[in-house]
Amino acid sequence: QGARLSWNRIAFRALARRSSGSHTLHKDLVSKMVCSQAKPMALLALVLSGRVACESAPQCAQPSSPACIADQREADLSDLLQRSSRQHGLSAEGGRRENPFQQYLQGLVDTGKSNPMEGENECHLEDPDALGCKMCEMPHGESTFVFPGGKTQCILGDSAPFRFKVVPGDPEKLLFNFQGGGACLTKDTTTPAQNTMCIVDPVDISVAGIYTNSDPLNPYKDWTLVDVFYCSGDLFIGNATRDFLDNNMSVVQHGYWNAKSAVDWAVEQFPELDSLVITGSSAGCGAVMIWSNYILDQFEGKVKNKAVICDSMMGFMPPGVLENFLEELGPEDHCNLPVWTELARAACEEGVVPVGIMLPQTMELHPDAAVVMVNGKADPVMLTFYNVLAKEFNESTWSESQYVLHMNRRLSMWDEFPNFASYIINEDWHVFLPMPMCNTTDTSNTNGTEEEQALCEPHGPSSHVECPVSGVSCSGNQCCPSAQGLLKGKTFPCPSAEETFEGCETHVKAKSCLEPRLPLMEWLSQLPLYEGNLVTSACGGKLMSRKDWDQEGAGTRHCAAEHAGKVLKIEKDDA
Repeated sequence: QGARLSWNRIAFRALARRSSGSHTLHKDLVSKMVCSQAKPMALLALVLSGRVACESAPQCAQPSSPACIADQREADLSDLLQRSSRQHGLSAEGGRRENPFQQYLQGLVDTGKSNPMEGENECHLEDPDALGCKMCEMPHGESTFVFPGGKTQCILGDSAPFRFKVVPGDPEKLLFNFQGGGACLTKDTTTPAQNTMCIVDPVDISVAGIYTNSDPLNPYKDWTLVDVFYCSGDLFIGNATRDFLDNNMSVVQHGYWNAKSAVDWAVEQFPELDSLVITGSSAGCGAVMIWSNYILDQFEGKVKNKAVICDSMMGFMPPGVLENFLEELGPEDHCNLPVWTELARAACEEGVVPVGIMLPQTMELHPDAAVVMVNGKADPVMLTFYNVLAKEFNESTWSESQYVLHMNRRLSMWDEFPNFASYIINEDWHVFLPMPMCNTTDTSNTNGTEEEQALCEPHGPSSHVECPVSGVSCSGNQCCPSAQGLLKGKTFPCPSAEETFEGCETHVKAKSCLEPRLPLMEWLSQLPLYEGNLVTSACGGKLMSRKDWDQEGAGTRHCAAEHAGKVLKIEKDDA
């Protein structure tokens, strides 16, 4: 049970278990039965990406359906937009540009305008006098914008040239970031220009949170930063030109080449590293899912400590969206991109864009790298984006409760990897790493103050409190009874037990009354996982067992009990 999963073995089992024209796959570590008429590798990709989630065989009673996907009740999209917009102080009137997703994009553009790049340090790789834009010749602690040229390009013909940013710091510590900024995956999300659902020009937006070198609380302030600007709208996997003739637009999506230019430059500039952290927020998190395995491969044997941090994107897409995107871009070009693993390439050839299986592949293939997810409850931007695409593809939209349900299901799958952990904030918010409130965010909300009564008040050791999930009373150095799915079914210390108490089957607490909630910035400061550091999954909200949260209508303010106390473990090379 504790062994690392082998997705290739799962693929073999999926291919081997066939009956009456349908394919049945049983996951030993995730007790679900999945039936489908889809091709085996395509089914596997759907399963691992969390888009096929049948609870029992009877749900697959109609083998003629292309896939057995859990029924979704129709959510009222206009009501969702109004409620999400009110929370952010916005108006939902006026169409798409007033929804949380468009407000998020506009905020990025406004941030970029406040950080103009004109007149700053530049280097052009195609200039023979630039000599490869060596980092040692760039001013320390200042931004230098590198223009790779070649096949790199932003999405529209009138977009500014692509570039990536380098801020030289410690030459042995590299923070490699993929910017976010929406996704233009369909014609409707790409045109007309005023409603484009992605950033079309390079903007300098990674200037706060963990990306600023002026904040003493930032654990990465002295690191070298390579910031890959996002202006292709394709999650950094595009390699094609799409002609939208009725709008007289030529859409060039070369995100693959944009990302590769920055990766190639970094690999050349850093022959050896002590620490490497790969990050991305929103669409940049999608790029992290896709690119992290490839980047770690390129630095294999060259770096001691590694971590991958994905912020505010679980990878949810309505059925058909990514497949349509792949078909329009040309699968013959995209399935052979070096960024894909062997399993992902096979899934791609079956017609499935394998974004959802790439992060698990990174966890398996790089057990020495810590992989973490930072996410807000019922993320309004990702939820709105999902529902806009669902409407376009005539699929059921999701409610906030459904979003949290699917988030917990996916986290439960990823939790099976020892080198994975998550930090879930009990607030409907989008993007944390590049934001100023990264300093004030903890698992309760972005202000670091609890809005709802906690499980127990911190009255010191031996306080009379309730055990999580079971509700059994306990006090001080006593053990809470085991609960299904919580801390692997072991007894654990009472929330008011002393931190040194080890009298239970596990000494890890599911909740603590004695220790304050660990702020996000402090939690991130433990990454990469240096010797002596301890990273455990954290979530704000009441713990619920799977039988209670894994159903419609469970709400959004709970935490899945099986995530509590999950300790991140990596395999270190003894050499």
